Amino acid sequence: MKRLLRHPVFTDKRKRFRIPRIVAGIVFSAAPFCIIFRKIDPEKLFTALGAVSWWSLPALLFFSFTAMVLQGTRWWILIRAFTRQLSWLRALSLHFTSSFYSLFIPNSTMQEVLRSVVASKHVGAVVSWSSAWVNKITGVVAAFAFSVAGILFLPAGTLPPKVTGVVGVLFVIMVILLIVSFSKTASRPLRRLASKVIPPSLQSFIAKLHEGIYQFRNKTAHLIVTMGVTFLVQFSIVFAITLLIRGITGRFLLVESLAFIPLIEMISLAQPFTPNGAGVREALVAIMFSRLGLSQEQLGVYIILANMSIFLRLIGAIPVVVDRVRHRK
Repeated sequence: MKRLLRHPVFTDKRKRFRIPRIVAGIVFSAAPFCIIFRKIDPEKLFTALGAVSWWSLPALLFFSFTAMVLQGTRWWILIRAFTRQLSWLRALSLHFTSSFYSLFIPNSTMQEVLRSVVASKHVGAVVSWSSAWVNKITGVVAAFAFSVAGILFLPAGTLPPKVTGVVGVLFVIMVILLIVSFSKTASRPLRRLASKVIPPSLQSFIAKLHEGIYQFRNKTAHLIVTMGVTFLVQFSIVFAITLLIRGITGRFLLVESLAFIPLIEMISLAQPFTPNGAGVREALVAIMFSRLGLSQEQLGVYIILANMSIFLRLIGAIPVVVDRVRHRK
């Protein structure tokens, strides 16, 4: 791990996490929790906790763990399209390890960076990074597809009219990016523009990376399986939240979860301030509960139980400890 942290991504002074950014992360993480729980009566909160169905937390943990395993498997399938140097168990180990470190690193992209840097030692940089890009873009497209489907079936007035249009436009942009990734002709203007901005030392690597992404055009079977697994990942996440809300409120809000949860996850994980989207996710969930007419006490219970799934990421500490023990031996 020490070698990994000496990588230029982390040692470059322009990209280091500076103290002001860390302070901002703490503020952004803590503020929504303080605002939400300040409005909740403690006695009513404990009453609401006592009314939660016993199976809610086990169901949440089961489907959340399933989603994590499927995420690692999806990434491994993409790498498997070009090489068999990385086993499924090793891929899962790297995935859980990067998930563990994502608890301390803002922005989910850094999780992809961590995983890709380590994986490149096994399968090569081009395969590792091109797989990471395809993994990321297919995940975003699937998440938007789920949200669009949910929004179309939402009762009228649940969302402001402009939200549907914005989500639709973003979904089209994601699909275009996916298409451009696999087309040299469509991406040629972007490559010409990038060549004027990107330093020459990086242009060679980017050209190889794009060639690696382009080669996925010949891996139709792997892409189809990847998309299938991606939809299973999204469904596992949405269904976990649906069951949790059912256990707390007694309402089965599958359509509403389809519409809100993928968007909440994308926004909270994309922002560059708080680790693993902490705080930002809770603020967005508060908006969701408000739109659905759920109480503040139910929101408080949801936040407490939903954050229990974070402990699943601690599983990634196991391969970290094992690797250190092996290294010392």
